[in-house]
Amino acid sequence: MSEHEFSFDGTPESREVTCAECGKKHDGDTGFVLDRGDAFAVFYADWYPHSDEAWVEVILGSFEAPHYSDDVTMGCRYGYVEGQSDSVASLFTPTRSGDIFGRILDRAAAMKSDRIDDFWAVTDWLIVNDPLLNRTAYRLPPRG
Repeated sequence: MSEHEFSFDGTPESREVTCAECGKKHDGDTGFVLDRGDAFAVFYADWYPHSDEAWVEVILGSFEAPHYSDDVTMGCRYGYVEGQSDSVASLFTPTRSGDIFGRILDRAAAMKSDRIDDFWAVTDWLIVNDPLLNRTAYRLPPRG
């Protein structure tokens, strides 16, 4: 039996975002993930078609206002990297901020976090179950 039993809390909200780099519109999703019916994560996913990559930021914690003291935010990028033909997931420092995001973990801190396994479990589940991530990053063809 899996350690987690994830589900969405409602349907992820689709949004259109303007890329700060190229000025083009692209798709994004925001949603809530439950684990066995309990609040577990909030995610923000953005697809950048000009570079064939998705950026995902995930907040993990109890989401207890007003201090969100145990919330942490980590991010990963799905896309191509030098020397590999298939796309991969790699950690990055999230760019969003606000009270609910708690501590923003850079790559080094995320790798040492006691929540890193939960983060990868959520992102692995999202890439299969979130419509935007599934139809974009998960289905990128190998580079030629």
